[in-house]
Amino acid sequence: MQFTTIFLTRHGELRAGWRLLLFVLITSFIGFLITAPFVIFKIATSFLVTLLALFTSLLGSFVMTRYINKKPFAAIGFSIHPGTFREVGVGLLLGFLMMTGIFLVEFGTGHAVIEWRGLGIWDILWMIVSAAFLFLIAAVLEEVLFRGYLFQTMMQAITFLPATVLMAVLFAAAHMNNPNASTYGIINVGLAAGWLSFAYLKTRSLWLPCGLHFSWNFTQTSIYGFPTSGAAFADKTIVHLTQSGPEWITGGAFGPEGGVLATLALILCTWYILKSKLLEAPEGIITLDSVEDLVLPGQQKSGETTT
Repeated sequence: MQFTTIFLTRHGELRAGWRLLLFVLITSFIGFLITAPFVIFKIATSFLVTLLALFTSLLGSFVMTRYINKKPFAAIGFSIHPGTFREVGVGLLLGFLMMTGIFLVEFGTGHAVIEWRGLGIWDILWMIVSAAFLFLIAAVLEEVLFRGYLFQTMMQAITFLPATVLMAVLFAAAHMNNPNASTYGIINVGLAAGWLSFAYLKTRSLWLPCGLHFSWNFTQTSIYGFPTSGAAFADKTIVHLTQSGPEWITGGAFGPEGGVLATLALILCTWYILKSKLLEAPEGIITLDSVEDLVLPGQQKSGETTT
């Protein structure tokens, strides 16, 4: 075995394991450089940290995609194609319908009661805009980190299902220290990671997962007043929600993710995504593992001639 084969494939590309390690190192280094001044001068708010983390993850993904994979940055899942707006729209609609279904069941069984907070029109508009921006940044960050470069490179190394399980475990572990975390809630968070991974697989883009993730969080908190994975955003909701009944149904203080209704919603939505004819990866889309520029030994690229 040649020494270079430890690092390179037969096509001269850096092996997936080394790419994963390099992504972590580069992103961590970039994150340190960017966030250190804010931490040193103690001006880092939680929102600013989230925003900086998103910028860091996108920049790390750009460096790896452009200079290691030699692909356009959009290959991590942000390619613009004819189905882009449909994927975003379907994601927003499905997330809304899932959370609305959970609320209606709880409301209909007497486990949820809402009261209007009495906000003025401008307060409502500001709340909606600020909440939408907050949940959008958080959703895109988590999708880039857990369904972006790392996940897609892992798919190349160990195939989709093992990569999905591993990232679901990591996604669940990242939420274990959330306020009011429960065992069932963490299991559902892992299930949600699988739901979003299948959304990526079906479309080979991050538009659908981002739409689903954002809509799920925004709807449950800003529209219906539920906690989001244990965090209560009292200033980001137009209503006040009071819950009662067993936590295995309502999720309790962890929010809907802590109850069986979320389990059913996630399973049903995953099934719909896999079966839907509206959601298909467009032909010719460039992804991290697409081989449109791959030339095997002895072969020629299209249009090349020999002399």
